[in-house]
Amino acid sequence: MTPSRLRAWGGWATQVVALTAVNFVVGRLGLLLAIPPGYATAIWPPAGVALAALLLFGYRFLWPGVWLGSFFVNILTSLDSTTGPSSAAVIPACIATGSSLQALLGAFLLRRYRAFPHALDGGRAVAKFLLLAGPTSCWLAATVGV
Repeated sequence: MTPSRLRAWGGWATQVVALTAVNFVVGRLGLLLAIPPGYATAIWPPAGVALAALLLFGYRFLWPGVWLGSFFVNILTSLDSTTGPSSAAVIPACIATGSSLQALLGAFLLRRYRAFPHALDGGRAVAKFLLLAGPTSCWLAATVGV
């Protein structure tokens, strides 16, 4: 490996680890809003963190950080609950896949339809951003996670 590729890989790995850690911490805090012993909560802050990270730093290479952060949050939750050991990793993996796909779809749609980067200085621009980042991409995590 050339030194420039090694530096680039090290930068990528650092970003993925950082995104995993931030997603994990925010996810654990978000689970404080859930009714135990479950996963369901009214709001899920890591979804916004994941979308913002993929928009700001690129979605092609940082999505593993979203997946890993979501997986670690949900694996701890599944070990705390009464689910059997056979599903202890399957459920968190499905939820993590849904979370990753949601963030990827949201980032892709916002860039594709030029809603990001944008000044968001008008009602139409804000509505476009919210529609693409919200219901248009959020159905994916709910569908895959179930």
